[in-house]
Parts: sequence; structure tokens; C-alpha cells
Amino acid sequence: MVKMHKLHKFFGLSAGLVILILSITGFLLDHDNWNFLYTNTFKHYPSSLENADKRLFSSYYVDPKNSKHILTGSKRGLYESFDGGKSFHKLLSLEINAIKEASDKRLIFATSDGLYLKNSQKITPFLLNGRYINAISIYKDQLVAVEDKKTIYMIDISTQKIKKSLRVNIAKSELQEDIKLSRFVRDLHYGRGLFDGDLSLLINDYAAFVLTLLGVSGFVIWFYIYRKKAAKPARKWIKFHANIVTIIAIFPVLILLITGVFLDHNETLARFMKQVSIPHTVLPPVYSSLRADIWSVDYDGKLLRVGNRYGVYKSKDLKKWVLESRGFGYSLNRDGDLLYVGGMGASNRYFDGKWHILQHTPHMFKDVVKIDEKKSFFSAHQTDLPLPKFEDVTLYSLLLSLHDGTFFSSWWIWVNDYASLAMLLLFVTGSIRWWMKKKRR
Repeated sequence: MVKMHKLHKFFGLSAGLVILILSITGFLLDHDNWNFLYTNTFKHYPSSLENADKRLFSSYYVDPKNSKHILTGSKRGLYESFDGGKSFHKLLSLEINAIKEASDKRLIFATSDGLYLKNSQKITPFLLNGRYINAISIYKDQLVAVEDKKTIYMIDISTQKIKKSLRVNIAKSELQEDIKLSRFVRDLHYGRGLFDGDLSLLINDYAAFVLTLLGVSGFVIWFYIYRKKAAKPARKWIKFHANIVTIIAIFPVLILLITGVFLDHNETLARFMKQVSIPHTVLPPVYSSLRADIWSVDYDGKLLRVGNRYGVYKSKDLKKWVLESRGFGYSLNRDGDLLYVGGMGASNRYFDGKWHILQHTPHMFKDVVKIDEKKSFFSAHQTDLPLPKFEDVTLYSLLLSLHDGTFFSSWWIWVNDYASLAMLLLFVTGSIRWWMKKKRR
């Protein structure tokens, strides 16, 4: 027991601070819909974060009548330029997830606070205020909006009324796809790989809370024991540190540790993870429902399509859904009779009556931009289109850099790896000590 105690103490003190950083930042990053992550910014940051907020842009619009007039949407807000992108000014401080043009040339924005409408120079709330809208599609006077990847709203733009709201319930027979290990690892780590709705995310939150509790209480216990004359408060903190609540957390914590190591070494392991397929028969329950997994939407007046992690599904009656195109439907963008699909870990493709692979386009593009009849596929990761430049960085980007180690250095992933291994050994040694003490009692 004495040797195990020293081992537990060594790993706790050597990796405790890194474990605290990973748990706190991981918790906040899992809730990337929270607006304060993007409204709070910092002017002082490492040079590695100079263009970090570029990844936050998700939509781009160029005025067909004036190519120098540009609007672009980001998690930081809505920005407008009248000089071809040389300078931008901010119009809204909400998260902008999509920009679409209605038949009357007005622009509609999907935001973190419902739908907004731009008429001439004025922007006003339109519908669904207070709701997080992650995707929209417009066909003539009909608007389809998706709330938080769960609920679809069919809206008449001219009357500004919601005609129908629905949930997508896909039959299990249409949800029989295998998935790549790369997809499964990310789903588990980001809190969407076990159960439908928010349950997977809550499990991640529970693991993050326990890791934070263990880190803080472990340092407090060490401090009291180091003082030697503080045995009574130390015993109180030990009760917070070692109990059934923290022991149970070993399962979700183990998932986060293993998937975190895989993601830290994604470049090295990418080929392996894409080659390994997970059979549907052994996948967790969420992969047989996907009721809260609507990443994109399209409506052509006859068919409603949604994009989820399995692919693009279509429906005529909004009840029966059929898998039409395999591969993550990260984005759906329509240009007349052409439907473009941006893939995540899957091929980009387009539909003109038949499905085709879309060659020479950036991975995970979010928008299709037309400039003087020339099409450009907008992805914040790979774009030559002009974007606003910032002298500060968002809290979100700062947290992400702390979590993946780029805040410190490219080699910091090895420190994260050590912290993961140390956390695993801390759970093993801590569980054994807790069990042996319990047996003695």
C-alpha cells in the first residue's frame, strides 16, 4: 500500500495540472453553441493562434449585382464589405450558421438566436427567436429551418408563419451502415457517440466534472498532508476525492483518454482509422436512431433532404426517409437543379438527377459562392476568398489551443499523452486503494 500510495502521488502531482486543463477546456469545447465562447476575446495570444478564428467562418455571400458587396458569417458574427473584402464591418454579434437568399432577394440568416432578415440596410429578427438554428434551405417562399440538429420547421416567408414542425424518425432498416473508426473516435470524444439527444454529452460532462474534482481535491489533499498538522481537513477532502461517484466515472473517462490519444496523433493514425470499419451490429444505440443528427437540410419543393453522419436522406411525405447518398452530409447547398454536398470524412458530391463525386473541391465546404457566374466552394480551412482580419482571438480558439496543446508547442501532444496515461494509472491505483480501505472497514 505504501508503494502504491507513492505511485499515486507521483502521477497526480506530475500530471494533475495538465489533467485539469484538459477536463475544463474539454467541457467548454463540448458546448460549442454557447455564445460567450465567441463574444469574449483576447488581444494577447501566442503566434500560433494568429489565424485561429478563420476556422469559425461558415457562410459566404456575394451580391450578384455587385461583386464588391460581400457578407460572411462566423461564430464571431456577421460581417459586411463594400470594397471586395479589403475591409469589413460587423453587423451582428450572434453566431451565424448560414446565409440564404429568398426569392424576393432578401437575405435570411440562421443564427444562435433564431432567424434574422436583411431588408435593404436593415437587419431584424424574423422567427424562432431564442432558438439555435444550425441549417436552413429556401425554395421560393418556403423556408426550412433546423433547430439544434433536432427539429425541422416549415415556414411560409410571405406570411411569416410556421406551417409545420417535425422530428426526423428514420426507420432502423435505413440505419444499418458501418462507420469508419475515424468517425467513431470523433463521435465518442465530442459527446455524440453513445446515445441520442444530449445524453452522450451529459456523460462527457460527468467525466469532465469528475476529472476536475479529482484534480482539485488531489492537490488540496497533498497540500494538507504536506503541512502535516492538517489531518482532519485532509480526511474531509479524501471523501470528495475517493467515492463511488468518482469510481464509476472510470468508464467515460477511459473513453475520453483513449479517443483523445487517437485524435492527438490523427495525422499519423489517419490512414489506419479510415481503413478500419466498425460493424453496425456492435455500434452504440445512437447509430440506430440519429434523431438529433441533422447537420444540413435541402428542400426543392417536392423532396425534403437532410444530411447526417450516415449520408443524405430524402422524404416525400416527411414520414418515410430513404438513404439516397452514403457519406456524411455535412452541408447541403442548392443552385437551381444542382444539389451540392460537402462531406466530412467522406467525398464531396453533387446531384443533377444522378449522384457524382465532386472533384477538386475543399474538404468539408460549407457554402457555394457565385462570383460573376463562377462558382467557388467555401471552406474556412481552404479558401482564397477575402475574410475579416482580427487583432484578437476568441475564447473558443484559446480553449481549443490549450486542449490540443498548440498553445504551448507542436510537441505538447506528448505531454497530453503522458497525462492520459497518468490518469489511467491514477484510476487504477486509486480504485485499488479505495477498495482495500473499504474492505478493512
